[in-house]
Amino acid sequence: MDELDKLKDAWKSQDYSKDKISTSDIYKMLHAKSSSYVKWIFYISVLEFLLVIILNLVFDNEKYLKLYDEMGIHNLIIIVSVISYGIMIVFMYLFYKNYRKICGDADAKTLMQNIFRTRKTVKSYIYFNISFFAITSFILFYHIFSSDKNISIYKMTSNVPEDFSTTYLIIGIVVTMILFIGIFLLFYRVIYGILLRRLKRNYKELKQLEN
Repeated sequence: MDELDKLKDAWKSQDYSKDKISTSDIYKMLHAKSSSYVKWIFYISVLEFLLVIILNLVFDNEKYLKLYDEMGIHNLIIIVSVISYGIMIVFMYLFYKNYRKICGDADAKTLMQNIFRTRKTVKSYIYFNISFFAITSFILFYHIFSSDKNISIYKMTSNVPEDFSTTYLIIGIVVTMILFIGIFLLFYRVIYGILLRRLKRNYKELKQLEN
């Protein structure tokens, strides 16, 4: 049982004539917890952004740049990276904005609205990232496998036997991409999902206080 549950139990069982614990005390606890959760959502988005930068730097060496040029996807990679960075920066700003709003003094109704807005923003961020990853992956692989030359280059760089069927190669790539999407979903469900569920719980607690 956490501190909030103990406070609620004490509030329900107390002698109201003494007025030891008020709804204001519970509201303050919910406000503090909600602010902390939103702050961590912002921190995690920043760490995720830094991780993406590091990964791009790893795959931005001479070897991979030469491969991108040979396959004719160098410009496409740059466009995808720029869009990805731009969208992540926008969402980081929105997370920070939500954090600043939820930290401010407000009544229970306003806090509920801020929690609802934050959860909606995070869900939009997750859906966008998964959709963007799936769509860009499809475009990249379509561009690669639409040319016999690119297929040959991919086989050589990936140590795939020359007599290996292109159909099996494409199936293998598709399965791999599905696995990656599953990993992304699991990551978001575990990392952001925990915080979203806690915010949802706080939202319900605030709604009970309002009734």
